[in-house]
Amino acid sequence: MKNQILIYILLIFTTSIFANPETKANELCECLKNGKKSEKTSDKKKCLSLREKHVKTLKKGSKSYESYLLSIQKCEQKLAGTPEVNPNLTTKEKTSTVCECFQKAEKQNSMACFKLQSDYGKTITDPEEKKEFNLSSGSCNQ
Repeated sequence: MKNQILIYILLIFTTSIFANPETKANELCECLKNGKKSEKTSDKKKCLSLREKHVKTLKKGSKSYESYLLSIQKCEQKLAGTPEVNPNLTTKEKTSTVCECFQKAEKQNSMACFKLQSDYGKTITDPEEKKEFNLSSGSCNQ
């Protein structure tokens, strides 16, 4: 009986270590950083395989999986050079941040600015304010 309890505790402990979303996210982030540096297709495929493995381990739709996704998004934003979204900014500040991103971005990196624009748009609840933000931030990328 004691052996069964020990095995059960060990199983829970190992699962929590191996299914830790933050650890998994850091592992994938390191893989993405290395893949970006090397630019080898095999390194990029390795990251895709790793992500698939993490999705299975963390069980898509779980709280752990959602936490994992948020960490990965932050990593991808850093790798893309996109500033982190701060929902506490005023609409004018959000517009300014998006416009600054478009001004600094190279042509191939402008997708990161569109993502930033979209993420900031999601933080605005008032429909009129959101419309104004979309118009203002949309006109600065031309």
